[in-house]
Amino acid sequence: MVRKSIPGSKPKQLATKGGTRRTRSTRQVAQKQDSKKQRQLTDRPQTSPDLFVNSTTTSMASAMPIWGASSILTQRKDLPWSADPNGKLCYAKDVENGKGVVLFWVTEDLEHEYPATLAGAAALAVIDTFDIRAACMHLIYAAHATQLDRPWEQELVIDDRQIEAYLGLQKRTDKNRQQKLALIKEIAQQPCKITTYVSWPAQGKAKGFTVEEGRLWHLLGIRYHYQQDLFGNKELTGITFTVRAGLWAKYFLNDEGRRDISAYCLCGELSKALLEDIMSLWQHREGAARLMVWLLFKSKIDRQNHHVAQTLMEIAYGSQRIEAARQDSQLRKKLANSWDEDLLALHDKGWQLYFHPETYSPQLRPPGFGRSNPSRPKGFFDQLLSAQLWIDPPESWKKDAIAPRRTSEPEIQPVGLPAQTKYTLTGAQIKARRKEKGWSQPKLSALSGLSQGLISLIENEKRSLTSENQEILERTFALNS
Repeated sequence: MVRKSIPGSKPKQLATKGGTRRTRSTRQVAQKQDSKKQRQLTDRPQTSPDLFVNSTTTSMASAMPIWGASSILTQRKDLPWSADPNGKLCYAKDVENGKGVVLFWVTEDLEHEYPATLAGAAALAVIDTFDIRAACMHLIYAAHATQLDRPWEQELVIDDRQIEAYLGLQKRTDKNRQQKLALIKEIAQQPCKITTYVSWPAQGKAKGFTVEEGRLWHLLGIRYHYQQDLFGNKELTGITFTVRAGLWAKYFLNDEGRRDISAYCLCGELSKALLEDIMSLWQHREGAARLMVWLLFKSKIDRQNHHVAQTLMEIAYGSQRIEAARQDSQLRKKLANSWDEDLLALHDKGWQLYFHPETYSPQLRPPGFGRSNPSRPKGFFDQLLSAQLWIDPPESWKKDAIAPRRTSEPEIQPVGLPAQTKYTLTGAQIKARRKEKGWSQPKLSALSGLSQGLISLIENEKRSLTSENQEILERTFALNS
């Protein structure tokens, strides 16, 4: 009896064998890819310790060279640039009423240790390319430098993954991986295009010193990381930057020198929220982003005195734009609207605004701060420029500070304002204090910036009093005592 073969059995057997071969081949390729990925990961150099590990704030170098470079990267051509004796374009910041000076220049050269700085149109072309987001990278470098004992000699190593985390770029869905890496590379290089010279006067027991012109940040190397696909095509997947602080750090970020009064160790605090806020605001609210960076340093050295609105507006928009607005009524209205919107943007990000009740009348303030009439009074612009206000950093920065304030250093408060304490005002007490001063609810509303309806609800115990509103009311009563 002849045994009949089952139709199709042989092809099935071949298909199985072929399938086995293909499966085995695919597995081998996958193993090779995993091995290659692992090698690529281990090929990345070890980076400096992450910032913001146990806190949302971190220590940051805050000396004059750091502040001046921050202004360059944010205000760009709006700063008072001038030609130095050699014809190079220079930005100067006086120290101690002209007893000293810090000078800045720009260069296109990222390679040489002592690069040639630029003059005229060439310098302006570089300045014009500066991106406010590069100020964030500059602040990140300044924070990483504080992690080193001798930052003028030691290198800091930072990669794209750290930068993405600091700037909140992981949340961005409008840019693909390659676009993010291109942005990171561009803004990482820009702070390294600034050079500086320092002539510092004697202060107390500390002797004066001079730091010859040199780079603010040395970009020592850029390392690119690639991933290769099955067809041998390489794709950029990461970048690592090696950076060293310039010689300025030996005099302004030297803890050992601070102890023997031969140098300083000037540090402030950098908030991760500030970096993310600047990244979210820089394009549509540039004025607010500029102010945030400037106030970061100003609040460190002087929280006592008020700000004049014109000074802040020159930082936000440049003196030329303000002068043009003086001559054009439409520009005046447009600039005043931008100013209101930028102040509201600061408020929305947690910055605390306090308007002087006499110089900064309710009709000059942004909507929501006591202003009831959308139209502005006659001659409002000159009044606005001379108005005074206080702007304090977000309260969350103080709560999350990595180091407590020394008890021997008293809390500095704006002139005329009481020390910040926890109040337990009741609605009845607010009503009694208002009547004691002879104020109506509309009057208290105009002075404090809180709506009359809210004040009525608070006084009648129908609305709880938040700590922020409680502080505003206490300050209002104190300023008008």
